[in-house]
Amino acid sequence: MIATMRAAQTASRLEEFQGRGAGTDAERRAARWLAAEIASGPRDPVIEPFWCRPSWALAHACHVALAIAGSLVAVASARVGGAMLLAALVFVILDELTGASPGRRLTPERASQNVVAPAPRPPAVAEQPGIRLILTANYDAGRIGLAYRDGLRRAIARLRRGAGTLAPGWLGWLVIAIVWLLAIALLRLEGHRSTLVGAVQLPPTVALVLALALLLDLAIGDWSPAAGDNGSGAGVVLELARALDAGPPRNAEVEVVLAGAGDGGGIGLRRYLRAHRRERTAANTVVLGVAACAAGHPRWWVTDGSLLPLRYASSLRELCGRLAGDAGARPHEGRGCTPALRARMRRLPAIAIGCLDDDGLVPHSHQRGDVTSALDGTVALDPSAIDATVQFGLMLVDAIDAQLGTGPAPDTPTRA
Repeated sequence: MIATMRAAQTASRLEEFQGRGAGTDAERRAARWLAAEIASGPRDPVIEPFWCRPSWALAHACHVALAIAGSLVAVASARVGGAMLLAALVFVILDELTGASPGRRLTPERASQNVVAPAPRPPAVAEQPGIRLILTANYDAGRIGLAYRDGLRRAIARLRRGAGTLAPGWLGWLVIAIVWLLAIALLRLEGHRSTLVGAVQLPPTVALVLALALLLDLAIGDWSPAAGDNGSGAGVVLELARALDAGPPRNAEVEVVLAGAGDGGGIGLRRYLRAHRRERTAANTVVLGVAACAAGHPRWWVTDGSLLPLRYASSLRELCGRLAGDAGARPHEGRGCTPALRARMRRLPAIAIGCLDDDGLVPHSHQRGDVTSALDGTVALDPSAIDATVQFGLMLVDAIDAQLGTGPAPDTPTRA
């Protein structure tokens, strides 16, 4: 219970850094405070700064605006309009896969930072790092916007469940709309200019206009307090690290990476893995990402990704499945960006855990109500949810450590 209280206190303290969006002064102050908290234990944290363009909503708004313009231009010139739509399609996919695109280049550049705490180890084994288990969560805040209103989020969640496990994320639907318009531009290029073609062109164009409005609203919105999403995740990572420092795993060294500029795109973890790509390979690294866990029931992510669903490491999913009964956890088909997604995109063994409500949503995420204590005096951070996540995380680390003791790292192919 002490660990639960400390994790909630971490979330509460992070909430006090109001407006800690990616690249802000509040985010930098929060990073220094987190480093000081870690330094009070046996670890020696390092703040690793990096430059980035974190305004993902504004970047995609530029891409969507280009697609809308291409749709309109295609009526008069199918060739020019089609070229604009093709460019928008490439830019959207490029941004998601690499974090760089022409739209991203139009957004402001900011300085952010990761708080990295390597495992404390005695000098005798300093040259033999072995398997590194990276515990990671982002500590920055996301913006408030209409796209995160409860009614809209729950309606989308119900539609996604009806569409099945292969349903794409929101970026996937955006790509479908652009491909739809590109196909119509090709029809116009072939000489098809009937009223029916114009009618078929209308729905995806309207969808893109609505998407543009929601993206612009997010781009200029206020910062969320972000006590739950993802202050609670950062607090759980610190508590997992404290517990594992007291009783270290036998076969893995635990490294903590609290990522900056993580909300909406996982930039911090992407930059960390890029900077350490020669040290952190699939043969010696396992990544455990902790998403928001302020309320709801423990979950592990089976899939994730806002473009196409990417499956997390099969062996780690199997471990979670074996522990599910004891932990009261359930699998979740995600379509967002948890703290572990960028590691999985680099083909590292990775899994994400957290807490979600019955609709598969993070309560109060990206809303003004994402606070430690609500105005009416009720507690917005559920201690039982935080405690369940800490216990599930410790059980999973023990299972990973036991598996490492009997063979190679999870999802790492053996040599013939």
